[in-house]
Amino acid sequence: MNSILDNLKTEGIAIVENIYSQDELIGLAKSIGNIRPHPNGEDVATLKSSDGTNSLTGTFSSTYGLSMFPFHSDTAFWGLPARYIIMGMFSTSRCTTNYISLRDIERFISDDFLSKARRAIYLVETIEGSKYTSPVFEVNDNYGFRFDPNIMTPANDYAKVFHEELVVAMNRVESIKIDWSGNKAVIFDNWNSLHSRSAVKDESREIFRIYLES
Repeated sequence: MNSILDNLKTEGIAIVENIYSQDELIGLAKSIGNIRPHPNGEDVATLKSSDGTNSLTGTFSSTYGLSMFPFHSDTAFWGLPARYIIMGMFSTSRCTTNYISLRDIERFISDDFLSKARRAIYLVETIEGSKYTSPVFEVNDNYGFRFDPNIMTPANDYAKVFHEELVVAMNRVESIKIDWSGNKAVIFDNWNSLHSRSAVKDESREIFRIYLES
């Protein structure tokens, strides 16, 4: 467990092999933090690949179907996004999950990037309604970061400049590609990283996701 926490602290990501069931995935989650139920009330969400036809409006599946998902943080619409995201898959998949850290992005941004972020305002639109939010937040003197281009739209000039610079920087970062070889879990630092999904081709993909509070 210490190695997992150390990897999350230093790398923002930890990969755990030999996870064979949802019960083991839940046990792993509880060893790291407190599980926060998904909006549907479940501790573990089952995500299945879909062409989007029957998906809820505003979800990634409804917008992108089986195509590649863009880089984003999960639960960006929450007042305080989930601290960690755990994903588990018990079968193999040719569709990768891709990861970039804020630390890597920072190598390609300007010195006043954080200042722009603090002044940036985004409009967040979901099926539950609309609200305005900042892309950054502070918890116990530590900064966190939220970004979801599927539901967040720049609402002032600072946000437009910030957004453009962020996208350019993201495109310059070489992402880590996570291959799903079966019976594996991946833990992401959701406050300091972004993840995406490659396109799904010729397979039925099922992945399990847990949200964790700090």
